[in-house]
Amino acid sequence: MQAVPETAMTRQGTHILLIDDDDAVLDLVETALGHYGMTVHACSDGGQAIARLQAPGAPEFDLVISDINMDGMDGFEVIQRVKAVEPRLPVVLMTGQASVEYAIQALRLGAANLFVKPLALRDLVQSVFHLVDLHRDLRLGDDGLRGLVNERRHFLFRSDELDIPSLIRHLTDRLVPMGFASQANRDVIAMAIHEALVNALEHGNLELDSSLKGDLSTAEDPYERMRAARMADPRYASRMIEVKLALDTERYQLEISDEGPGFDTSRLDPLPAGPELGANFGRGLPLFHLIMDEVHFNARGNQVRLVLRRK
Repeated sequence: MQAVPETAMTRQGTHILLIDDDDAVLDLVETALGHYGMTVHACSDGGQAIARLQAPGAPEFDLVISDINMDGMDGFEVIQRVKAVEPRLPVVLMTGQASVEYAIQALRLGAANLFVKPLALRDLVQSVFHLVDLHRDLRLGDDGLRGLVNERRHFLFRSDELDIPSLIRHLTDRLVPMGFASQANRDVIAMAIHEALVNALEHGNLELDSSLKGDLSTAEDPYERMRAARMADPRYASRMIEVKLALDTERYQLEISDEGPGFDTSRLDPLPAGPELGANFGRGLPLFHLIMDEVHFNARGNQVRLVLRRK
């Protein structure tokens, strides 16, 4: 099997709870994740999975991956049951029936991501790595921050110096203490911020086209090959990414700017609806609009401002 890019190295000791009533999907995902050192606990229904999660001596799970459309307990109920037991444990959903309504319901219930079947295994594996790392970092807690009333942070990175996982820790550690997120939905907000940073780096500064992406079954991934080449090219690697965070007791505002050519923001007026949104703008833009209270782009299309209001 083709190795996942270096952004997702192996993770020994990672425990994934996998739920699907299709044995072929169970085998496919278990093989893909197991290839990278993860232990996958495969279950054919939600009830079996919840029992395993609550069983005495169960491992500390890092992630739950569940199909939505199953007999008995469906994926939406799986989220609710998992969050009732382990509020911080991220849940990823899979479905063969993609729709905006499914995405909205999944994200409102606290799903960290939604994948459409047939699965793009490379995207799924990379998402699993990101969420596992996020979950482990967020478990460290929020001690000492509950008295905070306002803060400003300003970051500036070269493309070849940007450490997205570390930066996300700095951008999300105030969300729960200041009331912008709960333990149950912080993962999905972090995932949206991750998408925004990846967009700024890869589609902005490195000018990479998502159409180049291959899957795990391909001999190589042209997208990753070009990414590595441009990170080694000073013309792209020296471009800067600027990140500004401003928050107070009522508003969380994140502004991410890159030095790429931008995109035609007139394509967002009016905002496309339904599958057209994801087809034309990838995973990031639908996530921003489903999760954030406000999403704004500058005229050039190389800066996004994401806003959360305290609920």
